Formats: sequence, structure tokens, C-alpha cells
Amino acid sequence: MATATISARPDAPAIEPAVATSRVRHVLVFVVLSVGLAAVATLGGVPNALVPFVLALVPTAFALTLAWREGPGEVRRLLAMAVTRPNRREWYVLVALPIVWSLAVVGTAVALGEPGAGVFDRVFPAILIIPIIVLIPAFAEEIAWRGYAVTRLLPSTSPLAAALLLGIPWAVIHLFLQLPGQMNAGLDWWPTVVSLIGYSVILTWAFVGSGGSILLVALIHAGLNGVAPLMAGIDIDRAWPLRAVLVAAIALAIVVMGGFRGLSARSLETHARALRP
Repeated sequence: MATATISARPDAPAIEPAVATSRVRHVLVFVVLSVGLAAVATLGGVPNALVPFVLALVPTAFALTLAWREGPGEVRRLLAMAVTRPNRREWYVLVALPIVWSLAVVGTAVALGEPGAGVFDRVFPAILIIPIIVLIPAFAEEIAWRGYAVTRLLPSTSPLAAALLLGIPWAVIHLFLQLPGQMNAGLDWWPTVVSLIGYSVILTWAFVGSGGSILLVALIHAGLNGVAPLMAGIDIDRAWPLRAVLVAAIALAIVVMGGFRGLSARSLETHARALRP
């Protein structure tokens, strides 16, 4: 597997403004298609059980198609990120972040009055099965949203701005899962928006900082979905907003502590090297 680096080099090739603008347009097309797909899938008769997988997997097909239209080698470069290891092994510590987050949700809920007895009774065997089920969709989403969309926005904006901009349509897509009959029907909408924008910040920071490792962010993403059984013993109406608030707190801490500081210039180089003919 390849190991990417993002150390600045004075001889790094610059991205032509016209190329950068074209790739921003491609990201806009990708976003419109992905949000449109969410509407069609949820309102157009796709079986409810399949909708989450459609929303995760089909945007990847859009990303790969747009990458193919950009020129020879673009699809190969995009897929190569899925097996790119982080530039430092320390980044793998973040794979444990979802567990810490979920336990913090449980602890906070209990502190706020949720009964603590039997809170983990529903963990097994779901905790052994769900992470496997969500692994492929997590890789698919990260190839599309981080590997394709974030990378192509970087010449025109900062990693943090890219995370916030892409977090909005990514959240909108997940809001369709709260329509009647869908997996999150009946839940408040605002925690979804807060959570997805928070996820976008966390995953974009890890993606850019690790040198473009989709492998890393897909494992984190799968963990964020896969630890749901750890929180299954908490009343969903209490857990749903708590999950969002704590995700937002983690994302805010990354920003305040300077996690994105200094990534912009290196991000431009990463993008240039990844798209070099």
C-alpha cells in the first residue's frame, strides 16, 4: 500500500486556475446529483431497507464517472486513496475516537438522569455485526466525499471551508432518512445537520492531515456508524441530540486547538500531486 506525504515542496506543480474552477464545477455537479438521488431514492419507490445503501454507494459512482471525464488516470488516483496509509502511524489512534465518543454519550445521558442499569444489555451481538455491515458503505462515502469532493475543492478553498461547505449537502442527504418509513423517521432534524457537519469537519481534518488516506477516514467513519449498539440502551430521544452535541464539541475542539492550522498550503500540494498527469 502507498504512503502519501504532504510536506511542502517549493517545486510542487501549481494547479491552473481554469482547471481548479472546472473541478469546483464538477463538485457542484456531484453534489446536485447526490442530493437529487436522495430525493429519488426516498420518494421514488426504492425499498426502505435499501435506501441507506443507495445513498452511500451511488454517489461514489457519480464521483468515479466525473473523475473518468477529467482525464486518464483520475479514477485510478481516486481509488488508490482507499489503500493509502496515513503519513504517520499516530493517525490510527483516531480509529478509537468513535468508541470514546459513544461512551461519552452514554456517560452524559446517565449523568442527566438516564437509568444506568442494563445500559449495555443490547450491545451483543450487534456490536460484532454492524461494523462489518457499514464498512463498505463507509469506504464508498469517503471515496466520494473526501477523496473526490474535498480534494477538488482544495485549490479554491481551505480544508475547513471545504468541510463546512460539503457538510451541508451531506447532511441534507441524511435528512431524507428521516422521512416517514425511513430508518430515522420521527427523529429531530437539527441533530442530523449538526452531526453531519461535525463529521465532515472531523473526517476532512483526518483526511487532509494524514496525507489523503481514505483508508483512515473510512475506518473512522465505519466506527462512527458501527458503535451505535453501545448507545442502544439509551432512550433515542435523549441519545440523538447528545450524539450531535458531542460530535460538534469534538469538531470545535479540533478547530480551536489548531488542527487545521498549516494544512492549507500542504493541501494545495497534495491536490496538485494527486492530479498530476
